[in-house]
Amino acid sequence: MQPTAAASPNVSVDCRGKESKMKRTFRYYVAALLGTLAGTAHGSGPDPDVFPVADLLHPVTVTREQCEQTRDAVWVETSWHERLEQTGSAASKRHSAEGCIRYFPSPDAAQAQTALLFIHGDAMSPALSLEQNQRNYEKVGSYKAQVARATRTSKDVGLAVIRIARPGVFGSTGLDHMHQRRMSEEARLVDAAVTAIKNRYGYSRIQLAGLSGGGGLVGALLTLGRTDIDCAVVGSGVVSVKLRSQLLDSSAARRGFDQTGQKLSQVYDPIDHVRGIKADWDRRIFIVGDPLDQAVAFESQAAFQQHLVESGVPATLLQAKAVGPTHHDVANDAQRVAGWCKAGVSNAEIQARLASVPAAVSAAE
Repeated sequence: MQPTAAASPNVSVDCRGKESKMKRTFRYYVAALLGTLAGTAHGSGPDPDVFPVADLLHPVTVTREQCEQTRDAVWVETSWHERLEQTGSAASKRHSAEGCIRYFPSPDAAQAQTALLFIHGDAMSPALSLEQNQRNYEKVGSYKAQVARATRTSKDVGLAVIRIARPGVFGSTGLDHMHQRRMSEEARLVDAAVTAIKNRYGYSRIQLAGLSGGGGLVGALLTLGRTDIDCAVVGSGVVSVKLRSQLLDSSAARRGFDQTGQKLSQVYDPIDHVRGIKADWDRRIFIVGDPLDQAVAFESQAAFQQHLVESGVPATLLQAKAVGPTHHDVANDAQRVAGWCKAGVSNAEIQARLASVPAAVSAAE
């Protein structure tokens, strides 16, 4: 049984004021990339298992019927109410979202009793060049490549693995990843997709891990009240959005905007919703990061863990040795932690194992 609800999201971007040099550069970069790829994205009939960069930058729509005919995809619909930020008012506004969410299972997922569901990070970075972003996305922009990643990770961690494509990425629809990630729509769609996938495979409980923006979604799903997670692992997660922006001290943050162009006051910031986490004594929560992280400050990750503990939610902060120039990539370590957690390894032993893993071995696929 899949989640039900209503219409598609309608999220506006309010970017008033003078446009920053970085933002102008990135807009030019996006336009150039779209122009380069426009002729190839939909040439002779798109292959649903190949994910062009142009589809990421210019989101496509998929009908429910098309989604139901696509392998390893779930159609999800969800609705919720959000309180209007008006002094002295308890009024709320109804929101809804729908989309087709792709996922990529390891071969053993259908026979397993549980699985590790992994949520990837942001698909593109303005810190990288046009060629680097395009090359990185094309390397993994297919069903075959994503399943290969899930298969390798499954062998590494000793669990079936299902990689979930965030809305607007790797064939998933429902919103514009470049501008609407970190909004309520993304968290609600991914939450509904996790439920639908879990039900499709017949799992009673799951393991959940994510990297960066995907780690932020792990935190968000906890705050939405899930009680079916044995091991939740936030890897270098954007779980304190406003604090992270403050520590980055970007021009956008100083003007009150997230990197996506959305107002920081309007993003779904997991640290602000910790009260939504429900008690579950069978669950273990880990926050994994590198103190040298330059993309998502470790201080912001530690703040989330501290807020959880102060709110009566047990959570463990772990230090890992990330790879890459920004010391941000702990994808493999986060997934290993989920495997060790499910195997019953103690918190202290998990930290010891992370400390003994060479940084080069920790590199993401």
